[in-house]
Amino acid sequence: MLQARLAISVLFLVCGLNFASWATRIPDFKDFLSLSDAELGSILMGLPIGSMVSLPLAGWLIARYNSKIICLLSVVLYIIILPALTYISTSLFLFIGLFSFGMAGDLLNISMNTQVVALEKMTNKKIMSSFHAIFSIGLMLGSLLGGYLVKKNISLEHHFYLIAICNVVSIIGVYQALLTDSKNLEQENEVVKAKFKINNYLLILSFIAFCGMLCEGAMADWISLYFKSIPNLEGYPFTIGFSSFAFSMVIGRFLGDWAAQHISIRNILMFNGILIALGMSITVLFMNVNVLILGCFITGLGISTIVPMIYSQAGNTRDTSPAMAIAAVSTIAYIGFMLGPVVIGFLSEYFGLQRALVLLIMLGVLASGISKFALSKD
Repeated sequence: MLQARLAISVLFLVCGLNFASWATRIPDFKDFLSLSDAELGSILMGLPIGSMVSLPLAGWLIARYNSKIICLLSVVLYIIILPALTYISTSLFLFIGLFSFGMAGDLLNISMNTQVVALEKMTNKKIMSSFHAIFSIGLMLGSLLGGYLVKKNISLEHHFYLIAICNVVSIIGVYQALLTDSKNLEQENEVVKAKFKINNYLLILSFIAFCGMLCEGAMADWISLYFKSIPNLEGYPFTIGFSSFAFSMVIGRFLGDWAAQHISIRNILMFNGILIALGMSITVLFMNVNVLILGCFITGLGISTIVPMIYSQAGNTRDTSPAMAIAAVSTIAYIGFMLGPVVIGFLSEYFGLQRALVLLIMLGVLASGISKFALSKD
């Protein structure tokens, strides 16, 4: 059991490391291709569109074959795609590269979360949030590493090849310890029939996840650019906002499993929305870099437990398989992840990035309101 938990943890760590490595290099691609904010926002859609396209495919592949095998497949895709991104020379190829990157990420996302649901059932414990905390550690480490390599003028090629090697070592080390899904033919038939079933409760959770994922995607893709525009960073790298955000996600998610045992999901999600609104209000209203770092930290706390709480709830529904339930909820949530970067990009083009980020305050309030009035107190 411990070996399986460690193996799944490594997958979450690597997933976060991969995404943060890309996120910290977005300014490089923007400068290299001479992109406006609106153009960058449109190209950034490639990643969540790839995720959206792969969502039904991921659920079907895991139900048809095995989440262990799909974990292997997705990491292999990362190993190929990351070095390929370093050879991109046009906007179109960057969009295609991000589309592929998004597909690989979602295959890994659904398959490793399915592994966690299986482990939760074996241990009879709520442990989803702690795994997402490890993903956030990967984000934090990736952002710190990316900021350090940028500061030391290490090339994009060397950076991404290094991360690809980390993927190779990781999957070789953990593959045998991953859990093998157990299901019979009758269960497989039920999975296929139930793949589009989603009840009202899951729809509500999905829309809250939509708000959270939009905020998370916007922070990942735009907060470093926002910090880069600040006149005086007081010696901080421009990735410091993203690093603060990722660090707070780690703290929030490690506390999430405890919260899930003692606090209702309704109250947790209400508090999440309040923190998002508060943190982003601080981020857009003040210009002192230390205060902005605090704002990103509070925002990260708010976003931190939305997705793991909702994934755990979805994965334990009785009318469909965990993979299909998670995929169904993720389909709605990832629309937010898809819209976030492009909406912020277009708003930034016309109103400036600082004003564009006000959208995240509104989403935090909306998520909190939906949680209060649409979810039961149980």
